[in-house]
Amino acid sequence: MSASDTAVVWRFLDGRTGHENQVLALSEAIARRRNCRFYDVSVNSAPNSLNCSATKTPGCWHSLPAPQLLIGAGHRTHLPMLLARYRFGGKAVVLMKPTLPCHFFDACLIPHHDSVWITHAGVLRTSGVLHRVRPANGLCPRTGLMLIGGNSRHFDWDSRTVARQAQRIIEQNSAQWTIATSRRTPPDFLQLLHEHPATAALSAGILPASELLSLMNTAGRIAVTCDSMSMISESLSSGAVVSLIRMPLRKSSRISRELCRLIRAGRFLEQSTEQLTLTLPAQNPVSESDRCAAFLDQLLPSPPEIRTQTAAYPTALSGAPA
Repeated sequence: MSASDTAVVWRFLDGRTGHENQVLALSEAIARRRNCRFYDVSVNSAPNSLNCSATKTPGCWHSLPAPQLLIGAGHRTHLPMLLARYRFGGKAVVLMKPTLPCHFFDACLIPHHDSVWITHAGVLRTSGVLHRVRPANGLCPRTGLMLIGGNSRHFDWDSRTVARQAQRIIEQNSAQWTIATSRRTPPDFLQLLHEHPATAALSAGILPASELLSLMNTAGRIAVTCDSMSMISESLSSGAVVSLIRMPLRKSSRISRELCRLIRAGRFLEQSTEQLTLTLPAQNPVSESDRCAAFLDQLLPSPPEIRTQTAAYPTALSGAPA
Protein backbone atom coordinates (compact mmCIF):
# COMPACT_ATOMS: atom_id res chain seq x y z
CA MET A 1 0.00 0.00 0.00
CA SER A 2 1.44 3.36 -1.02
CA ALA A 3 1.78 6.38 1.25
CA SER A 4 -1.21 7.96 -0.49
CA ASP A 5 -3.34 4.97 0.56
CA THR A 6 -2.41 5.36 4.22
CA ALA A 7 -5.20 6.69 6.43
CA VAL A 8 -4.23 9.66 8.60
CA VAL A 9 -5.94 9.55 12.00
CA TRP A 10 -5.87 12.35 14.56
CA ARG A 11 -6.45 11.07 18.12
CA PHE A 12 -7.79 13.67 20.56
CA LEU A 13 -6.63 12.89 24.11
CA ASP A 14 -7.96 14.50 27.29
CA GLY A 15 -5.42 13.03 29.73
CA ARG A 16 -7.87 10.59 31.34
CA THR A 17 -6.61 7.01 31.30
CA GLY A 18 -9.98 5.38 30.67
CA HIS A 19 -10.76 7.61 27.69
CA GLU A 20 -7.31 7.26 26.18
CA ASN A 21 -7.40 3.47 26.49
CA GLN A 22 -10.64 3.46 24.49
CA VAL A 23 -9.00 5.54 21.76
CA LEU A 24 -5.99 3.23 21.78
CA ALA A 25 -8.21 0.15 21.47
CA LEU A 26 -9.99 1.58 18.43
CA SER A 27 -6.65 2.67 16.93
CA GLU A 28 -5.29 -0.86 17.14
CA ALA A 29 -8.45 -2.28 15.58
CA ILE A 30 -8.33 0.19 12.67
CA ALA A 31 -4.64 -0.64 12.12
CA ARG A 32 -5.51 -4.33 11.84
CA ARG A 33 -7.63 -3.45 8.79
CA ARG A 34 -5.51 -0.88 6.93
CA ASN A 35 -2.29 1.13 6.94
CA CYS A 36 -2.58 4.11 9.27
CA ARG A 37 -0.56 6.97 10.64
CA PHE A 38 -1.68 8.23 14.03
CA TYR A 39 -1.13 11.72 15.41
CA ASP A 40 -2.00 12.54 19.02
CA VAL A 41 -3.60 15.90 19.81
CA SER A 42 -3.84 17.03 23.43
CA VAL A 43 -7.06 18.88 24.16
CA ASN A 44 -5.33 20.72 27.01
CA SER A 45 -3.88 23.11 24.43
CA ALA A 46 -6.87 23.03 22.08
CA PRO A 47 -9.70 25.57 21.84
CA ASN A 48 -12.73 24.63 23.93
CA SER A 49 -15.08 27.47 23.18
CA LEU A 50 -17.69 27.94 20.52
CA ASN A 51 -16.34 31.46 20.11
CA CYS A 52 -13.09 30.09 18.69
CA SER A 53 -12.66 30.63 14.96
CA ALA A 54 -10.66 28.67 12.42
CA THR A 55 -7.89 31.27 12.68
CA LYS A 56 -7.37 30.39 16.35
CA THR A 57 -6.43 26.75 15.85
CA PRO A 58 -3.20 25.72 17.62
CA GLY A 59 -0.08 26.14 15.50
CA CYS A 60 0.93 22.51 15.95
CA TRP A 61 -2.19 21.40 14.09
CA HIS A 62 -0.98 23.10 10.90
CA SER A 63 2.16 20.93 10.87
CA LEU A 64 0.12 17.70 10.73
CA PRO A 65 -1.08 16.04 7.51
CA ALA A 66 -4.79 16.45 6.79
CA PRO A 67 -6.81 13.75 8.62
CA GLN A 68 -9.24 11.22 7.21
CA LEU A 69 -10.46 10.37 10.71
CA LEU A 70 -10.60 12.33 13.96
CA ILE A 71 -11.37 10.18 17.00
CA GLY A 72 -11.76 11.02 20.66
CA ALA A 73 -13.42 10.02 23.94
CA GLY A 74 -14.39 12.41 26.70
CA HIS A 75 -16.57 15.53 26.65
CA ARG A 76 -13.57 17.86 26.45
CA THR A 77 -12.61 16.41 23.06
CA HIS A 78 -15.89 17.33 21.34
CA LEU A 79 -15.35 20.98 20.40
CA PRO A 80 -11.66 20.59 19.44
CA MET A 81 -12.59 17.68 17.15
CA LEU A 82 -15.37 19.65 15.45
CA LEU A 83 -13.13 22.69 15.02
CA ALA A 84 -10.37 20.53 13.53
CA ARG A 85 -12.83 18.93 11.13
CA TYR A 86 -14.07 22.36 10.02
CA ARG A 87 -10.53 23.61 9.45
CA PHE A 88 -8.75 20.52 8.10
CA GLY A 89 -11.47 18.09 6.95
CA GLY A 90 -11.96 14.42 7.78
CA LYS A 91 -14.67 12.53 9.64
CA ALA A 92 -15.24 13.07 13.37
CA VAL A 93 -15.83 9.96 15.50
CA VAL A 94 -16.72 10.12 19.20
CA LEU A 95 -16.44 7.06 21.46
CA MET A 96 -19.32 7.83 23.83
CA LYS A 97 -22.73 9.42 24.05
CA PRO A 98 -21.76 12.99 23.14
CA THR A 99 -22.71 16.14 24.98
CA LEU A 100 -23.75 17.67 21.67
CA PRO A 101 -26.40 16.14 19.36
CA CYS A 102 -25.25 12.95 17.63
CA HIS A 103 -25.73 14.41 14.16
CA PHE A 104 -22.92 16.91 14.85
CA PHE A 105 -20.53 13.96 14.40
CA ASP A 106 -19.99 11.58 11.50
CA ALA A 107 -20.05 8.55 13.81
CA CYS A 108 -20.88 7.94 17.47
CA LEU A 109 -19.87 4.65 19.12
CA ILE A 110 -22.19 4.55 22.14
CA PRO A 111 -22.40 1.85 24.85
CA HIS A 112 -25.79 0.18 25.26
CA HIS A 113 -26.10 1.41 28.85
CA ASP A 114 -26.22 5.03 27.60
CA SER A 115 -29.74 5.95 26.51
CA VAL A 116 -29.98 7.54 23.07
CA TRP A 117 -33.41 8.68 21.93
CA ILE A 118 -32.58 10.20 18.54
CA THR A 119 -30.10 8.33 16.36
CA HIS A 120 -28.83 8.45 12.79
CA ALA A 121 -26.92 6.17 10.44
CA GLY A 122 -23.62 7.06 12.08
CA VAL A 123 -24.62 5.71 15.51
CA LEU A 124 -23.37 2.25 16.50
CA ARG A 125 -24.37 0.80 19.86
CA THR A 126 -21.59 -1.15 21.57
CA SER A 127 -21.58 -3.71 24.36
CA GLY A 128 -19.74 -1.72 27.01
CA VAL A 129 -16.87 0.66 26.40
CA LEU A 130 -14.11 -0.16 23.92
CA HIS A 131 -11.03 -1.89 25.26
CA ARG A 132 -7.90 -3.71 24.09
CA VAL A 133 -8.87 -7.23 25.19
CA ARG A 134 -9.62 -9.54 22.26
CA PRO A 135 -11.03 -13.08 22.19
CA ALA A 136 -8.14 -15.51 22.51
CA ASN A 137 -7.67 -19.14 21.59
CA GLY A 138 -6.03 -21.56 24.00
CA LEU A 139 -7.06 -19.96 27.27
CA CYS A 140 -5.54 -21.79 30.21
CA PRO A 141 -8.19 -23.16 32.62
CA ARG A 142 -5.53 -23.41 35.33
CA THR A 143 -4.88 -19.67 35.22
CA GLY A 144 -7.18 -17.38 37.17
CA LEU A 145 -7.36 -13.59 37.29
CA MET A 146 -9.31 -11.64 39.90
CA LEU A 147 -10.13 -7.98 39.20
CA ILE A 148 -10.94 -5.98 42.33
CA GLY A 149 -12.41 -2.49 42.12
CA GLY A 150 -13.50 -0.40 45.07
CA ASN A 151 -15.73 2.43 46.18
CA SER A 152 -18.19 3.61 43.54
CA ARG A 153 -21.31 5.72 43.11
CA HIS A 154 -23.44 2.74 42.17
CA PHE A 155 -22.60 0.03 44.75
CA ASP A 156 -21.95 -0.10 48.49
CA TRP A 157 -18.46 -1.44 49.04
CA ASP A 158 -17.82 -3.74 52.00
CA SER A 159 -14.28 -5.13 52.15
CA ARG A 160 -15.24 -8.12 54.31
CA THR A 161 -18.06 -9.21 51.99
CA VAL A 162 -15.88 -8.88 48.90
CA ALA A 163 -12.97 -10.70 50.58
CA ARG A 164 -15.22 -13.61 51.59
CA GLN A 165 -16.48 -14.04 48.03
CA ALA A 166 -12.94 -13.84 46.66
CA GLN A 167 -11.73 -16.43 49.20
CA ARG A 168 -14.57 -18.79 48.31
CA ILE A 169 -13.90 -18.57 44.58
CA ILE A 170 -10.18 -19.21 45.03
CA GLU A 171 -10.73 -22.04 47.53
CA GLN A 172 -13.09 -23.89 45.18
CA ASN A 173 -11.06 -23.41 42.00
CA SER A 174 -7.67 -25.12 41.80
CA ALA A 175 -6.19 -22.46 39.53
CA GLN A 176 -3.12 -20.28 39.87
CA TRP A 177 -4.71 -16.96 40.78
CA THR A 178 -3.42 -13.43 40.29
CA ILE A 179 -5.24 -10.62 42.09
CA ALA A 180 -5.24 -7.19 40.46
CA THR A 181 -6.49 -4.35 42.64
CA SER A 182 -7.45 -0.80 41.72
CA ARG A 183 -6.54 2.64 42.96
CA ARG A 184 -10.07 2.62 44.42
CA THR A 185 -9.53 -0.56 46.46
CA PRO A 186 -9.62 0.21 50.22
CA PRO A 187 -6.44 -0.88 52.09
CA ASP A 188 -8.33 -3.09 54.55
CA PHE A 189 -9.44 -5.41 51.72
CA LEU A 190 -5.98 -6.98 51.43
CA GLN A 191 -5.76 -7.49 55.18
CA LEU A 192 -9.10 -9.30 55.23
CA LEU A 193 -8.25 -11.29 52.10
CA HIS A 194 -5.06 -12.68 53.62
CA GLU A 195 -6.82 -13.88 56.78
CA HIS A 196 -8.01 -17.01 54.95
CA PRO A 197 -5.56 -19.93 54.47
CA ALA A 198 -6.46 -20.26 50.78
CA THR A 199 -5.44 -16.67 50.06
CA ALA A 200 -2.83 -15.95 52.72
CA ALA A 201 0.11 -16.50 50.35
CA LEU A 202 -1.31 -14.71 47.33
CA SER A 203 0.13 -11.35 46.37
CA ALA A 204 -2.19 -8.60 45.22
CA GLY A 205 -1.69 -5.13 43.83
CA ILE A 206 -1.98 -2.82 40.84
CA LEU A 207 -0.43 -4.51 37.81
CA PRO A 208 1.42 -2.86 34.91
CA ALA A 209 -0.81 -2.44 31.86
CA SER A 210 1.13 -4.90 29.70
CA GLU A 211 1.03 -7.62 32.37
CA LEU A 212 -2.68 -7.16 32.99
CA LEU A 213 -3.48 -7.31 29.27
CA SER A 214 -1.38 -10.47 28.89
CA LEU A 215 -3.21 -12.16 31.79
CA MET A 216 -6.62 -11.23 30.39
CA ASN A 217 -5.62 -12.84 27.09
CA THR A 218 -4.57 -16.11 28.75
CA ALA A 219 -6.67 -16.63 31.91
CA GLY A 220 -9.34 -19.29 31.56
CA ARG A 221 -11.15 -18.01 34.65
CA ILE A 222 -11.80 -14.41 35.64
CA ALA A 223 -13.58 -13.11 38.73
CA VAL A 224 -14.55 -9.44 38.73
CA THR A 225 -16.28 -7.09 41.15
CA CYS A 226 -19.53 -5.59 39.87
CA ASP A 227 -18.59 -1.93 40.34
CA SER A 228 -16.84 -1.33 37.00
CA MET A 229 -18.48 -1.88 33.62
CA SER A 230 -15.11 -1.50 31.89
CA MET A 231 -13.64 -4.41 33.89
CA ILE A 232 -16.75 -6.49 33.24
CA SER A 233 -16.70 -5.75 29.49
CA GLU A 234 -13.02 -6.68 29.25
CA SER A 235 -13.60 -9.93 31.16
CA LEU A 236 -16.54 -11.03 29.03
CA SER A 237 -14.69 -10.20 25.80
CA SER A 238 -11.71 -12.37 26.70
CA GLY A 239 -13.58 -15.66 26.26
CA ALA A 240 -12.84 -16.75 29.83
CA VAL A 241 -15.41 -18.18 32.24
CA VAL A 242 -16.38 -15.14 34.32
CA SER A 243 -17.64 -15.05 37.92
CA LEU A 244 -19.20 -11.90 39.31
CA ILE A 245 -18.31 -10.70 42.80
CA ARG A 246 -21.47 -8.97 43.94
CA MET A 247 -22.09 -5.96 46.16
CA PRO A 248 -25.29 -4.28 47.39
CA LEU A 249 -26.77 -1.85 44.89
CA ARG A 250 -26.73 1.74 46.13
CA LYS A 251 -29.19 3.12 43.58
CA SER A 252 -30.72 2.15 40.27
CA SER A 253 -28.80 3.54 37.31
CA ARG A 254 -27.95 2.83 33.69
CA ILE A 255 -24.92 0.86 34.94
CA SER A 256 -26.99 -1.36 37.24
CA ARG A 257 -29.60 -1.93 34.53
CA GLU A 258 -26.95 -3.06 32.05
CA LEU A 259 -25.45 -5.36 34.68
CA CYS A 260 -28.88 -6.89 35.34
CA ARG A 261 -29.28 -7.49 31.62
CA LEU A 262 -25.97 -9.36 31.48
CA ILE A 263 -26.90 -11.45 34.54
CA ARG A 264 -30.27 -12.39 33.02
CA ALA A 265 -28.50 -13.32 29.77
CA GLY A 266 -26.43 -15.88 31.68
CA ARG A 267 -23.08 -14.25 31.01
CA PHE A 268 -21.66 -15.10 34.46
CA LEU A 269 -20.88 -18.36 36.24
CA GLU A 270 -23.02 -18.49 39.37
CA GLN A 271 -21.15 -18.99 42.64
CA SER A 272 -22.56 -22.30 43.81
CA THR A 273 -20.45 -25.19 45.06
CA GLU A 274 -21.52 -27.43 42.19
CA GLN A 275 -20.98 -24.95 39.37
CA LEU A 276 -17.69 -23.53 40.54
CA THR A 277 -15.97 -26.87 39.96
CA LEU A 278 -17.23 -27.15 36.37
CA THR A 279 -15.36 -26.07 33.27
CA LEU A 280 -18.10 -24.43 31.23
CA PRO A 281 -17.66 -23.18 27.67
CA ALA A 282 -17.85 -19.41 27.45
CA GLN A 283 -20.25 -17.78 25.05
CA ASN A 284 -18.67 -16.77 21.75
CA PRO A 285 -17.09 -13.41 22.56
CA VAL A 286 -17.04 -10.57 20.08
CA SER A 287 -14.32 -7.94 19.78
CA GLU A 288 -16.26 -4.69 19.96
CA SER A 289 -13.19 -2.70 18.85
CA ASP A 290 -12.92 -4.78 15.66
CA ARG A 291 -16.66 -4.43 15.03
CA CYS A 292 -16.38 -0.65 15.39
CA ALA A 293 -13.36 -0.52 13.07
CA ALA A 294 -15.35 -2.39 10.42
CA PHE A 295 -18.24 0.06 10.87
CA LEU A 296 -15.88 3.01 10.31
CA ASP A 297 -14.75 1.63 6.93
CA GLN A 298 -17.71 3.51 5.44
CA LEU A 299 -16.08 6.79 6.44
CA LEU A 300 -12.76 6.12 4.73
CA PRO A 301 -12.38 6.70 0.99
CA SER A 302 -10.66 3.52 -0.17
CA PRO A 303 -11.36 -0.19 0.49
CA PRO A 304 -9.33 -1.55 3.42
CA GLU A 305 -6.30 -3.73 2.86
CA ILE A 306 -6.01 -6.38 5.54
CA ARG A 307 -2.67 -6.16 7.31
CA THR A 308 -0.64 -9.14 8.38
CA GLN A 309 1.22 -7.15 11.02
CA THR A 310 0.12 -4.36 13.30
CA ALA A 311 2.33 -1.38 13.93
CA ALA A 312 3.60 -0.93 17.46
CA TYR A 313 1.66 1.46 19.68
CA PRO A 314 2.35 2.80 23.14
CA THR A 315 1.00 0.72 26.00
CA ALA A 316 -2.03 1.85 27.96
CA LEU A 317 -1.34 4.48 30.57
CA SER A 318 -2.35 2.37 33.56
CA GLY A 319 -2.76 -1.29 34.38
CA ALA A 320 -5.17 -0.74 37.23
CA PRO A 321 -8.73 -1.92 36.94
CA ALA A 322 -10.99 1.07 36.35
